[in-house]
Amino acid sequence: MPTVLEVYEKLRPKLGEEEARSLLEFIETSVEHRAATKEDLQRTELALKEDLRRAEAELREEIREVETKLREEIERVQTELQAEIGRVQTELQEEIGRVETELREQIGRVQTELREEIGRVETELRKEIGRVETELREEIRQLEGRFKDDLHRTEQALRSEIHSVKVDLLKWSFAFWVGHIAVLSGIIFALLRAYAAR
Repeated sequence: MPTVLEVYEKLRPKLGEEEARSLLEFIETSVEHRAATKEDLQRTELALKEDLRRAEAELREEIREVETKLREEIERVQTELQAEIGRVQTELQEEIGRVETELREQIGRVQTELREEIGRVETELRKEIGRVETELREEIRQLEGRFKDDLHRTEQALRSEIHSVKVDLLKWSFAFWVGHIAVLSGIIFALLRAYAAR
């Protein structure tokens, strides 16, 4: 760091001797007034430390107050929310009970209606089954009668046909045997003649 004399020597040619001296004296006076002694620094340090302790204590107290207020606010909000939860839970349970009752009544009504409908449909179906059964029995009787008539007619036709075939067979059989006997008689007669001629 340059000394005062070195600074003076550098400024004198540029500013002049008197102006350089005045400037240096002014700077020295300002520096002396502004320069702090060791005691000033210690007093300042102690004052700052005291201010720091006081500020720390104030901040700690403020933090405690804020913490206390926040805890109280949390407890208040928690109490309010628990009360709200209880109220909502009660309302929802009542709503569930009401909905359950309504649904049970509706189920009962639907069940009754369906049972009545089932009974009505069952009655109608039983009537329909009885009617269809009667119709089918009547139709079976009619078919049975027609079948018996057809069977009787077929039997009569077959009997007539068989009788006709028997008569034809007897005719052809008689004709066959008569022809056979005639041929055999002719052969026997020819043989007897031939035998008698010898």
